[in-house]
Amino acid sequence: MTHLSTAYKAGRRVEHSGEPGAALAKITEARGGFVWVDMVAPTAEEFAQVTGELGISALSYEELTRHRPRHAIEEVDGLLLISLKAFSRTGEETTNLATVSMHMCLTERVILTVHSAADALLAGVRRRLEARTKYLSCGPFAVLQTICDEVVAGYDRLAHEIEADIIELERDVFDDGTPHPGKEIAKIKHEVLFFRRVEDPLHSVLADLARGDVDVHRGTLDRFQHTLDRLDRVDNTIDGLNELITGIMQAHLAQVAVQQNSDMRRISSWAAIIAVPTMIAGLYGMNFDFMPETKWRVGYPLVVTVMAVACWVVYRKLKKTGWL
Repeated sequence: MTHLSTAYKAGRRVEHSGEPGAALAKITEARGGFVWVDMVAPTAEEFAQVTGELGISALSYEELTRHRPRHAIEEVDGLLLISLKAFSRTGEETTNLATVSMHMCLTERVILTVHSAADALLAGVRRRLEARTKYLSCGPFAVLQTICDEVVAGYDRLAHEIEADIIELERDVFDDGTPHPGKEIAKIKHEVLFFRRVEDPLHSVLADLARGDVDVHRGTLDRFQHTLDRLDRVDNTIDGLNELITGIMQAHLAQVAVQQNSDMRRISSWAAIIAVPTMIAGLYGMNFDFMPETKWRVGYPLVVTVMAVACWVVYRKLKKTGWL
């Protein structure tokens, strides 16, 4: 079983054997504190074993980890259940965004986190909290708030990465030497919309926590509000990026339209030039008996010369008007 059980009393670690039940027994003996159990991709049996040791066996694995397409917060049988979605990039390209789900269960003395790929995020949370013993003494809600703050900080970093990608793309769009980046524009537009779709529902979760609609530790209310304000700034950034990429898309489409118009002018110009000899050749291709110059020795070179001169005149006229 992959899990990490940590007991805290007055913001400091309490030594124990490493099992969730032993950690809970330690804080019960110490008459204060809480236990944080972090589980990585547990099986249903492993989950049942841990929740049994923590005294929350009424919570099923399916109930906690069932698929939720959005951030969610709900109370079930006296337990506070929260689902958050963090972002991760699956590659170096700008459009390889994926979400990492994290599920949490809170009681007065226990916080249980379950995930499959959020180790780095929670390691950062643990370092931040253990450096602030006074805040950590606020209990499970201090852990929850710091996790929310770390998720929002990840949103903020990713928003600035996308902004840098868009600025670089903007240069490409207005650089005549760069091929038309239509596909790249569409991909980043999709990325921005996906970002907004994932990020936006977190507002309601943080608002419930910051307003005290959920019974949280009073010492964490201000910090939940700070995290909500930070999320609002990220939201404004994403709105700005969406408008920017929309403007770039419109500029690109305008460039494409101008290029297509220029191409159509060139095609029409060459069609007009070719129409002159085609008309003359068409007339002489009728093979009537009585046609001028058909029996004349210099008739053929004369007609070819007339064709060449006529084409040159049309070409010069079109060149002067800027069509060629």
